[in-house]
Amino acid sequence: MSARVFDFRPPLKVYRKHYCERNHRSYRTFAQCAFSGADWVEPFDEGDELPYAVVTYCRARHRFGDQRKVSLWSSQENAEIGKEGIDLTGCGGGCSRRHEIIRLEWAHEKSLCRATEAFSDHHITETETS
Repeated sequence: MSARVFDFRPPLKVYRKHYCERNHRSYRTFAQCAFSGADWVEPFDEGDELPYAVVTYCRARHRFGDQRKVSLWSSQENAEIGKEGIDLTGCGGGCSRRHEIIRLEWAHEKSLCRATEAFSDHHITETETS
């Protein structure tokens, strides 16, 4: 007899697109663009693959404007641990317990810089000339 495993976690929001024409090179630059205007967007895990964002929507009463804070994580488990810590202790003055985890999905094709593209367009290898 096999045991059933139930996952009662709510489904995550997924951010795939936003309204810019840039080709982002990392999750951090994608998040900075997708959450433009946020107080800060910072990685809280090591590495380049940081597809999970913990977003706090809490507001300090004495400040105006966008006060979101975004932390980037390498796995859903790490993001949940980070969110639990924020939920237990609060995220600072004015915490209204409005925190969520969002999965970031962006195209992984890393665009070449213009200098590299120009070099590769005009560079002819020895095998091509032979």
